[in-house]
Parts: sequence; C-alpha cells; structure tokens
Amino acid sequence: MEENKTSNAGQGLGIAGLVLGITALIISFIPCLGMWAIIPGIIAIVLSAIGFSQANKANAKKGLVIAALVISIVGTAIAGWQFYVFRNAPSKLEQFGKEFKKAIEEELNEDELKDLEEAMEELEGEIEEITEESMGGTAKAASEALKEFSEEVEKVSEELEEEDEK
Repeated sequence: MEENKTSNAGQGLGIAGLVLGITALIISFIPCLGMWAIIPGIIAIVLSAIGFSQANKANAKKGLVIAALVISIVGTAIAGWQFYVFRNAPSKLEQFGKEFKKAIEEELNEDELKDLEEAMEELEGEIEEITEESMGGTAKAASEALKEFSEEVEKVSEELEEEDEK
C-alpha cells in the first residue's frame, strides 16, 4: 500500500505563516522595536498551526508548515522577551538608582564630601584666575594689533593722497 502525498492542503497557510514568521523574526532583532514583532508572530503561529492541521488531515507534505511554525515561535519568543524586558525596565532603573545612591552615601562620609567640595571650589578659583590672566593678555594683544592696523591704514591713506596730488 503506497500513500499518495501529492495534496497541497495547508501549503497556502504554511507559506503565509512562513512569510509572517520570517518578518516577525527579523523585526524581533531590532532594538526597541522588536517587541512589536509579537503581532505578526502570533498571527504566523495561528496560520502555521491551522496549515499543519490541514496538512496532517490530508496526509500532505508538512515540511514547509513545520518550518513556518518553528520560525514563528522563535520570532515570537524573542519579541516576547523584549516586551518583558521593556515592561520591567523602569522599575529596574529606579531600583538601580536607589542602590547607587545608597552605595555613594555609604562610601563617602561627611569629611570626604567636604574635602571634595573644597577641592572643587579651589579648582573653580584657579579656573577664574586663569581666565582673568588670559583675558588681560588677549586684550593687550588685541590693542597692539589694532594700533598696528590703524598705523597701516594711515600710511596707506597718506600714500593715496600723495598719488592723487601728482
């Protein structure tokens, strides 16, 4: 008894499921957008499952339908993981912030904080001194350059007047 497996039952749904499954798989790897792959992934799983059921009843080829089902499940699982991560991210960040603040407070005592503040104020004063010194030097250089420029302008104007008189 030979079985004839030439039926195409479920193949159309299998192809649709495969296309949506591949789409879901690709989208699921995109950071911040991967969780949206759940939508085409679930649709692909449903289509592939229906196609598998039809192929099984008609005793047709199931390779394409099984591939579509596997790819759809993988893509949807990755998208579901991203959804879970993004759903829990705010609480994890808040918890991290609290732990970080607590660790800083434990590590630095009041004396160290005062020393750090004094060092920052001293550094700030040095920056102001450097800025004032640079400004003085810059102003002096600018005045000298302006003086030289005005002398050159006078020379050129005198030469032009002499040429006009000739």
